[in-house]
Amino acid sequence: MTALLEFERTATTITDVSPLLMPGLLQTGDYAQAIMGTGVPNVDERVTLRLGRRDVITRRRAPVNYTAFILESVLHQPVGDNEVMNEQLWHLIEMGQRDNIEVRVIPQRLGWTPAHAGPFMLLEFERASPVVHLEHHRSSAFLRDEGDVSAFIEAREDIDRLAMSAQETRELIADATERLETT
Repeated sequence: MTALLEFERTATTITDVSPLLMPGLLQTGDYAQAIMGTGVPNVDERVTLRLGRRDVITRRRAPVNYTAFILESVLHQPVGDNEVMNEQLWHLIEMGQRDNIEVRVIPQRLGWTPAHAGPFMLLEFERASPVVHLEHHRSSAFLRDEGDVSAFIEAREDIDRLAMSAQETRELIADATERLETT
């Protein structure tokens, strides 16, 4: 975790591909709590740490440029109750209005995309080579090998071409919130 925090803090650009859940840097406290609330020790500490990580994209001085690619199904995957999901969706819209943050949905109608291969975070730096962070249930890994990293850069470029625009994404998320509010 210490390495991830340092990479996030020093990155100039972060691309977060999240096919299963809302990206960690964009999660609300209640959403994170709902994810971690089952079988995870020290839940409150972990939620606080996750929310604190958000500072890299919200800080006033030199915030990281952040792009989150989310599969459309994530918008409809219930996590917590309707109130938790509604708050999370509105939070995505609000965060996506910041100059340094772009939230983009990968539409279901496309079928398989490189995002379906699994979540990853591509961290790019001003004076260092890019790094890829892979996170799984109880472990994570950093990829630094040029060949490995370039494969994820290519995947990011493909996803960028396939994903909805930021404006289309905001409209889709707003529609999802309306559906939640009426159920």
